[in-house]
Amino acid sequence: MAFADPTAEGYRCYLCGGQTFTRLHAWPVGDRWNPARISIAVWQCGCGIVFLYPVPGPEQLPDCGDWWSKRRKRPRRNLTYKRIRAAVSHALVGSPRYRFVKYTRKAIASGKLLDVGCGDGRLLQVAGPHYDCVGLEPSPIAAEQARRKGFPVLQTAFETARLRSRSFDVVTLDSVIEHVRNPLHVLRKANRILKPGCVIALKTNKFNGPAYRMHGRGWYGFRHGYHTFLFTGKTLSRTLEAAGFEVLKRPKRDRLLDDILILWGRKVREVEPASAAADPSCSASGESSPSGLPKPCGRDLCRSPADGRLP
Repeated sequence: MAFADPTAEGYRCYLCGGQTFTRLHAWPVGDRWNPARISIAVWQCGCGIVFLYPVPGPEQLPDCGDWWSKRRKRPRRNLTYKRIRAAVSHALVGSPRYRFVKYTRKAIASGKLLDVGCGDGRLLQVAGPHYDCVGLEPSPIAAEQARRKGFPVLQTAFETARLRSRSFDVVTLDSVIEHVRNPLHVLRKANRILKPGCVIALKTNKFNGPAYRMHGRGWYGFRHGYHTFLFTGKTLSRTLEAAGFEVLKRPKRDRLLDDILILWGRKVREVEPASAAADPSCSASGESSPSGLPKPCGRDLCRSPADGRLP
């Protein structure tokens, strides 16, 4: 079966600008892991960046690709073990969200926090006692749940949100950077809205960790059809640095046996937000590939078209 070839269609790596790609895994239409109505594959650039190509459009995924839809395919394995492990971990060291906020406070203890892709607001609940919190969430389902918890939430994609420059002390992206069409664009925008010296916190699945090496093409970290980029500590660090951040040595989670990668970066210089026209990962037209499939350029987080201002 033929799969779309990013090199043949003019795609370039957002980080290095190169076109030396190796296909790692592929899932045809109808594969148990593939919820899309097109065949999809994961590729790796010579610089190490791992990406999904082609990226399914909204009409090619259940409920227009809304991550919070009940129709989204959710394969599961070892559920009982995972629930027991999570309960024990929670009792001993707190929930993952608690630990994420705890270590973010070591970098910057208070101020105004924007949670990009805030989902149903559970991270906002944990951060609320320490920060002046605002959420941003493209899914109408999740945004409404977060508002019910008492937080102001802007329902839109981060890429199109109208946010004032230098208006936040902390920007969090908990399980978000792997969903975007261009990570460098997103991090450059985060740089613009952060005050000088302030902090971004990112959490994502770690590519090439123990779970990936064990499960290969069945690794849950692919979230087949939804996760557009996957990172190692090295590639995410390089992306942060290109966006004007210094990666902090502490706090940091990037150990050999980790399946989750968490990095914190401090804004050390201003950067100009990249335009779509200057994006090397776009086709010459800046719109779509010759096959008509969407290019990684200015993607909204969950494919929900909306726009607006913070309340």
